[in-house]
Amino acid sequence: MANLSDEDLVAGIARGDRDAGREFFVRHRAGAFRIAYRLLGNEADAMDVVEDAFVKLLGAAGKFRGEAKARTWFYRIVTNTALDLRRRRGRYVTMEAADDALAVKDLLPSRERGPLEAALGAETRSRIDQALAALSDKHRAVFLLTVVEGLSYKEAAEVLEISAGTVMSRLFYARKYLQKSLGGYLEADNE
Repeated sequence: MANLSDEDLVAGIARGDRDAGREFFVRHRAGAFRIAYRLLGNEADAMDVVEDAFVKLLGAAGKFRGEAKARTWFYRIVTNTALDLRRRRGRYVTMEAADDALAVKDLLPSRERGPLEAALGAETRSRIDQALAALSDKHRAVFLLTVVEGLSYKEAAEVLEISAGTVMSRLFYARKYLQKSLGGYLEADNE
C-alpha cells in the first residue's frame, strides 16, 4: 500500500478496500489535524473534524474525479468541515496548549533550548496563536494551507474553491498583518 499514490488509494476506498482507507488516513491525518486545529483552536474539535472529514471521504470516494490531487480534495473536505463547525459554534477561541508539532514553521524557537528559552517559546507561541486568531477565516485558511501545510497556490485555490490570484492576495494581506502584529515582539525576542 505504501507504494500506491493517493489517487490509487482513493480508488481503492471507492471499491471498499479497508487497507487503502487506513493507508490514506495514516498519510494525511497529521496535516488534516493541523488545519482543523488552527482553524478551530480546540484539540477535541479538531479531532472530531478530522474524523468527520474522513467519514465524508469514505462516503464520497466513488465521486472523486481526479480533477485535483486526492490530498487537496481531502483538505478541502477538512477545511469545509472545520469552517462549518466554527459557523455553528461561533467565534474562534484561543488556542489550547499544544505540543510543538503544531507550531507555525520558522517562527518558533527550537526545542533544544534551556528552560528560559522554552518559556519564551511558549510566550511566542501564545502571541502567534493570538495573531492568527485575529485573522479572518479566509485569510487564516490561506495562510495555514500555504505556509503551514506547504500547499502550492494552485492547490490551496482548489481546496478553498477560489482563484490562485485570490490565494496570493489573501496570503499577502495575512503575512502583512502578522508581520505588523508580531514584528515588534519577534524583534525584541531576538535581541
